[in-house]
Amino acid sequence: MKRDVSNQGSGQGTPISESPLTPLERLQLMVPGFRGYKVKDLIRQDDFLVRKAVTQILEEARSIIEANEAAIAQTDPFNPIIQQYEALLSELRKLIMEVYNAPLGDSGMHDRFKVYPEDLENLVKYDLALINSAKSILEAAKSSQQPQAIMSLVREARGYFTERQKLLLPSKLRT
Repeated sequence: MKRDVSNQGSGQGTPISESPLTPLERLQLMVPGFRGYKVKDLIRQDDFLVRKAVTQILEEARSIIEANEAAIAQTDPFNPIIQQYEALLSELRKLIMEVYNAPLGDSGMHDRFKVYPEDLENLVKYDLALINSAKSILEAAKSSQQPQAIMSLVREARGYFTERQKLLLPSKLRT
């Protein structure tokens, strides 16, 4: 399932300047130290920086969601929405672990197959989409949206992450 990430992040928040920023420039502003997969030997480091940023955002959202659930459980411990919160937290924890524990980008890939510039460009687009998706989850948690609404955002983020990870595989293995 291929996802369109071509205009992810556009129109979100306030623009940094009047000139349009490329996805790479937006990502460099969001992730300190990110170089944009430009230097072959630093692909692993850039991959780590992106995944670390996403994980931190998702951990903050998880903490807020847990606090929201606890507040409801304290006043009404048998409220059926608590089960929805538990399902949401379970999915969110799984996503956090997938992002955090994913193999480092390119781990040995240059020895095994060629990475094409268009794959790296698509990787930047998926990175941007993933970070924006994580920020949407955090904003939804902060505004105390219903668990089902946040759950759909978590599934969307998982889809971006899955497609992103496929880009780090040889093209013959991307299914």
